[in-house]
Amino acid sequence: MALSRGQRRLPDAQPSDLVFLGYVALSGVLILLFGWSMPVGLWGFLIASHLVMLAIGVWFAGKPTQANTWFGILRDAYPIIFITFLYWELRYLALLFSNGYNDAFVLRLEEALFGEQLALTFSQRLPIFWLSELFHFFYAIYWLVLPLAAAGLYVRGRIQGFRELVYVELVIFFFCYLVFTFFPVAGPHYQFPLIGGQLAEGRLYRLVHWILEDGGSKGAAFPSSHVAVAVGVLVVTWRHDKLVWAGMLPLVVGLTVATVYGRFHYGIDALAGLVTALVVGPLALPFMSSPDWAAQPLKRRATASRSRPSKESGCGGQV
Repeated sequence: MALSRGQRRLPDAQPSDLVFLGYVALSGVLILLFGWSMPVGLWGFLIASHLVMLAIGVWFAGKPTQANTWFGILRDAYPIIFITFLYWELRYLALLFSNGYNDAFVLRLEEALFGEQLALTFSQRLPIFWLSELFHFFYAIYWLVLPLAAAGLYVRGRIQGFRELVYVELVIFFFCYLVFTFFPVAGPHYQFPLIGGQLAEGRLYRLVHWILEDGGSKGAAFPSSHVAVAVGVLVVTWRHDKLVWAGMLPLVVGLTVATVYGRFHYGIDALAGLVTALVVGPLALPFMSSPDWAAQPLKRRATASRSRPSKESGCGGQV
């Protein structure tokens, strides 16, 4: 098994390290072999960036995990730091294997499933200023949902839950990113008119659309990684800390509804994101809790204890 082989070569590596290294290597190879249509400078920058990420990932994977230290937090969570960059580059990956976007197919599915285009009709039915601002607030806090959940687990002493959250979310992120690469969908933000009128005058509305001017990646709509990652937070926190789960629940529900109301995702994007979290997340968990990974810290402590002289041996060493 790939994870087991990785553990033998990097004995201190965690599943999250190997998932991160695997995706960065795979996407880097795709850019190297198929990115010839990109400008040379961009192609070289992306290749160099992937090499740097691989070097950083290997370095961290060679370090043992620690609890209750700043370096320990960074060692466990460093892959999340690169998620924004890896999302940004999807605007280029999304067209490596496709001549266009698959919105026409997704729109037909949307019509067949819901009988309408929810991304258009939802806000048309509820053109309420304060509601629009509320949903744009929920959408804007997407990048805080994962850090807040992770911080909650860590502060409350759920260190294994913290590590599991990082791992599961990486699996969900990268599953979505691979779908975006081979099946790009632009989404309603690019296909439909933006919400107009009084709703467009809201501060939070303007903030979100300002961020999306260059912060979004066209082609990364199906499945909704916003929904998938947010629901993945609930999957993990339910297992480890019901209080953190309860705190995240309203944010996740609000974010899920906001993706469709604000015309950022089709209804079927949000549904696919929900299914992704509920299927891919649980399928990834057995690798995190396998006997090899669970026994890793015990093996390390046992090896360390055998290497230390004991007081009883008369050698005068410290235990």
